[in-house]
Amino acid sequence: MNVETPQASPALTDQNAFGVLLSYLDVEQDEYASDDSKAFVARFSAFRAAIAEFLDAFPLASPVRAWGLGHSVYLEFEEGDEEAELIPWLKNCRARLTGAEFRSAAILSYGSRWVSSESEDAHLVVLEPGENPAVRWSVLPGPSECWRHALAADTAVREDEEAESGWGPGLYLDVDAVEALGKSPNNQPTILRVAGAGFFRAGS
Repeated sequence: MNVETPQASPALTDQNAFGVLLSYLDVEQDEYASDDSKAFVARFSAFRAAIAEFLDAFPLASPVRAWGLGHSVYLEFEEGDEEAELIPWLKNCRARLTGAEFRSAAILSYGSRWVSSESEDAHLVVLEPGENPAVRWSVLPGPSECWRHALAADTAVREDEEAESGWGPGLYLDVDAVEALGKSPNNQPTILRVAGAGFFRAGS
């Protein structure tokens, strides 16, 4: 596969960042239960819209990058750019989703990421197609530990009736994120380990 790459590698900077992932847990069940494809499209679009409206009404950080992933929405921003108390923001956003009859999981992650230092658009690099016009690439300029941890936790919250596994709906906080916020749990929570990260449940 031939893919055109940038002529020169951008200058990259390592920085600490927070990730927020809000996951629509019943997306497959709602799809299978719907006889009308338009109704299902409206349903998952409403999930994203509810988060966007909440984010507009209650800013989380500036700047913040948002990715709609279909089954979830992921937000990422540099440590220190917060404009809200992150844990209350997550609780209130989940309450908004619950009010709209969405079962959800909210995940707060933390880690390093590599971003371009040459542009204000520091998070996203779009690569034009190479010889194969059907292949288009949109990629981050470098690894994002907080995104990787959030996606791993998103997999862990997914319920599997046959395997009787899955963390289920709730608010899940990365131990490192809580420490970075200068906070500590009120008690000694059970740490849920996944892909090199530790989370604990802070609300159902």
